[in-house]
Amino acid sequence: MAMPAPAPATGVRRVAIIAGSADPLRGLDGPIIKEMVSRRHRVLVITPDLAQPDVAALDETGAERAVLSQPPHGLRLFSDWKAIGEIKAILADWEPHVILGCGGKSMIYAAIAAKSAGVGRVVLLVDALPEHRFAGQLASDEMPAWRYGQALRAADEVIVHNRDDLALLKRLGLMPAEVPAIVVPGNGVDLAAHAALPLPPLAQGLVFAMIAPLDKRKGVIEYCEAAARVHANAPNTRFLLAGAPGAGPTGIDAAALAPYGAHVEYLGSPKDARDVLATSHIFVYPSHVEGMPQPVLEAMAAGRPIITTDIAGCRETVDVRVNGCLVPARDVEALAEEMESFLKRPDLIAPIARASRTKAERFCGIDAVKGPMLEALGID
Repeated sequence: MAMPAPAPATGVRRVAIIAGSADPLRGLDGPIIKEMVSRRHRVLVITPDLAQPDVAALDETGAERAVLSQPPHGLRLFSDWKAIGEIKAILADWEPHVILGCGGKSMIYAAIAAKSAGVGRVVLLVDALPEHRFAGQLASDEMPAWRYGQALRAADEVIVHNRDDLALLKRLGLMPAEVPAIVVPGNGVDLAAHAALPLPPLAQGLVFAMIAPLDKRKGVIEYCEAAARVHANAPNTRFLLAGAPGAGPTGIDAAALAPYGAHVEYLGSPKDARDVLATSHIFVYPSHVEGMPQPVLEAMAAGRPIITTDIAGCRETVDVRVNGCLVPARDVEALAEEMESFLKRPDLIAPIARASRTKAERFCGIDAVKGPMLEALGID
């Protein structure tokens, strides 16, 4: 548990960020957390235990950290209130001026705990809604609509990663009319650090790449299935897959990829996604559910044509037949067809790649994210 902080100097803010995993933090660490710390504000990150590389990355930002225990197995209600109570106790000790609750359960827990602890400002980040958008059966780690409404009613401001999700929250009556809401394109991309990468030569064949955690909801299996179909007809084509083994009910371990070993090269978790992008021509991301897919934003910045799914968040990254194409989620046949379309017209790859970089410059530069988020948090 974090230790109580001394009273801050005038103008110094204490900001607590609550997240259920390292995923939302990987984009916030540089542009947001480092920026706040550089301005002499204090930042406390509250998460379950993280892998050592994520701990090291957070430590480098200068943020403080408090570790949550993993929720116990058993009745969900008991687990929920145990987690909320633990967050409340940390907030009561550290006394933040503002909290940022990131996505799903963490956002909901954070909002309830912060109000109970008397935190002055509550900002919530909606980074993805349940896959079926509350219209179908919820997965075990997804929360019902009424819990989102409960959290959003406790918010002072809401940040959403795509326009479709904000429209749905309003249509369902979950987003209070009096609560300000802004849309920012995910975590954005530092376009100076992520320059356009030259396309590799085509002489050795076309190279497709996917970078994502090994999770069924990211479309990893569909990518492997489509790769196997295309590879059977185009054996010189390569298919790269990079990402850490998944966790939770939809996670996939590396052993599950063995049936696709003749078609897909699994690279493990990349130290730098740009190394994978540099060796590829086309970026594929057939996800089932997203807020805003950071790997796609980084592939756009690198200047790679995009094949992704026609779902909330993903569809905003593609101008169809300009910088890429969209396919229905879970549709292996459509995905394979779009991959093959680049094999038929490799002459189009270079202009589509340039269009992808141009869209990144217009859509997801870091300034489009950093300024609005800091303002929402009340940071000068």
